[in-house]
Amino acid sequence: MEPDHDLCQIADAESPDRSLDDRRRRNRQFVSNLISLYALQGLNYAVPLAVLPYLVRALGIERYGLLAFAQSFAQYFSLLTDYGFNFSATRSIALQRDDKEAVSRIFCSVFCIKLLLMCIGALVLSAVVISIPRFHQNAAFFFMAYLAVIGNVLFPVWYFQGVEKMKHISALVGCARLVGAIALFAFVHRPQDALLALAIQSLALVAGGVAGLWVVVHRFHVSLLRPAASDIRLAFRDGLHLFISTAAISLYTNTNVFLVGILSGNLEAGYFSAAEKLVRAAAQGMLTPITQAVFPYMSHLVAQSREMALRLAARTLRWMSLISLVASILIFGFAGPIVGICFGRAAGAGVAVLRWIALLPFLIAISNVLGIQTLIPFGLDKQLSRVLLAAGLFHLALAVPLIHFFGAPGAGASVLCTESLIAVSMVFVLERHHLHIFHLIERPARKQLFS
Repeated sequence: MEPDHDLCQIADAESPDRSLDDRRRRNRQFVSNLISLYALQGLNYAVPLAVLPYLVRALGIERYGLLAFAQSFAQYFSLLTDYGFNFSATRSIALQRDDKEAVSRIFCSVFCIKLLLMCIGALVLSAVVISIPRFHQNAAFFFMAYLAVIGNVLFPVWYFQGVEKMKHISALVGCARLVGAIALFAFVHRPQDALLALAIQSLALVAGGVAGLWVVVHRFHVSLLRPAASDIRLAFRDGLHLFISTAAISLYTNTNVFLVGILSGNLEAGYFSAAEKLVRAAAQGMLTPITQAVFPYMSHLVAQSREMALRLAARTLRWMSLISLVASILIFGFAGPIVGICFGRAAGAGVAVLRWIALLPFLIAISNVLGIQTLIPFGLDKQLSRVLLAAGLFHLALAVPLIHFFGAPGAGASVLCTESLIAVSMVFVLERHHLHIFHLIERPARKQLFS
């Protein structure tokens, strides 16, 4: 694939003093990680996309909306337990990966913090379910959805990314999702099976988490140490701004299904959730493998050559934006047939939602490269968190009235406005800090044209 070749050229130019064998090894590892992550995304998004139409038809839009509402609420606790570690801990391990003792200290510190946050989340969930009637009436759904939080805590994706061993993520998570999908087709057939469907999805993540933890301890020989208080404080401090960033992101991603469910009911939540999952699956299926493969490499590269890191970011932005723009155009143009084929005539109201958010793959691709691949590796975590927090608050102020008056399409319109604002804001932040990534995009194209 040509984008991968371009990225490998950057890797080759990273340091002229490196031996040829070492550069070839790094290139092979990079390409291997990218292939493994696309295999993972194939299972992570192709399998759920295959299951999604079946669930909507088998459960009905309203029961599917209840399931999605419970999952969206559980995502807040996943956000709490992640605490930005998918970036901060990945970055720390990428920088220390040749020091096994340091990696073990980072791993144990982060894992203990995540376990503590998981226990706090369980207490908060119990209090909410007991005190709020709507949650109390469907208590089993919310507790079952919380099992997915436990699975996310157990699976150390941040460790595998930091040491650039993505094959293990592909194998473990992919197998768990595949088994879960088979179970859904086998046992879920009617609206009364909604709780069972949620249990299967959550337990698949728990199984994957247990397997991932076992691999880290027994395959990679990470020592289980009692973390020092100083290591725990350092991990908390490193993850703070990234936690704020991810929390802000949830205000205009996960919060939408939750707000639609609260303001417009389970039926509208079902329409929005089904359409959003299609679009975000398309966006994340294309972008996440490159994000997870490039981010640890970029974090390592910035310390050696800021210029080469910017060139890598520029090439990544060029290819990701072009590919995602094509996907956005196709989604908008074929919104009607897509909804009809995937969800049937009963979900026809989802066409308007799908068209409102069709541009998300393109916008998310731009903000992904500018934010995750550039601002974070260059140490601009605080600036990124400010942009995302402002965007999250803007989204809430816009989404609440739009959802109140227009339901699910109103949520789609507010998401489009917010994602556009984020992309523009990140451009200004980069220019302000003299990271002129856009000036580098055209140079390779002109060189290739006249060579």
